[in-house]
Amino acid sequence: MRLRHNKKRNTAFLYELLVKQLAIASLQQNKSMITQLKEVFSAFFRAGKPLANELALYKNLYETNSLDSFTASRLIQESYNAYQKLDEKELFNEQTKVINWINKTIGQDAFDTFVPNYKTLATISQIFGGDTDVKQKVLLERKLIGTLVERPTQQKKSEMQPIDNLVYRTVVQNFNTKYNQSLNESQRKLIESYVMSISDGGLQFQMCLNDEIHRIKEAITTYNGGDPNITQKLNSVMQLIESFRKTPINEQVLEKVLKLQALAQEITENGNND
Repeated sequence: MRLRHNKKRNTAFLYELLVKQLAIASLQQNKSMITQLKEVFSAFFRAGKPLANELALYKNLYETNSLDSFTASRLIQESYNAYQKLDEKELFNEQTKVINWINKTIGQDAFDTFVPNYKTLATISQIFGGDTDVKQKVLLERKLIGTLVERPTQQKKSEMQPIDNLVYRTVVQNFNTKYNQSLNESQRKLIESYVMSISDGGLQFQMCLNDEIHRIKEAITTYNGGDPNITQKLNSVMQLIESFRKTPINEQVLEKVLKLQALAQEITENGNND
């Protein structure tokens, strides 16, 4: 019999937790952990695996939006019907293996990892669960339909998701250690959007990055220090900045833009006084 909701027994939560841990390991350049996590994904979430089949049904519901109410209701019902055909004992055993690996390799604190869509994952789990009474199931389905018909812009306004403190602190610490400087406000905002890109596919970071590229270009354009060598170097920087628009999101790009933000601030504060 299923518990009402136990996040350790929520396959989608386990998957999102591992994705977040992979992001943290990448930021920390922890190659050993990256390798182990990739092995876990391959062992349990590769196409055709029991947990991968279950996860696909979750994703039908938590990665979908902008539907009409009728289609949303049908999607929930069909996903529920497909879920009932899965082997519950097999899923339980596979989840146990993943949970044990997390406890042994990462630690129990990993289960406190912030997952932005956790409430939706919990709702789906309760709908799929066999012990949810009829009234509660109807109320949960109604709640989930609201998510499925919601537009992406509405979701951004309503969710206002908090930043994952562990990932944020990791990026800041790495940057401060490497470059021995504190962050200004624009740098902090860029790091926050980078952290959030882990869960939104990079959309927020790309928008923030475009804004920062425009702002940095404006600061460089206004430089009138009179030194032709500096002006020439700044022109080269302008070309580098433009290349970021088509560069895949990674920590190297983030660090370069953070340094350019510091340059822009220095130009704004001091450049016109030279």
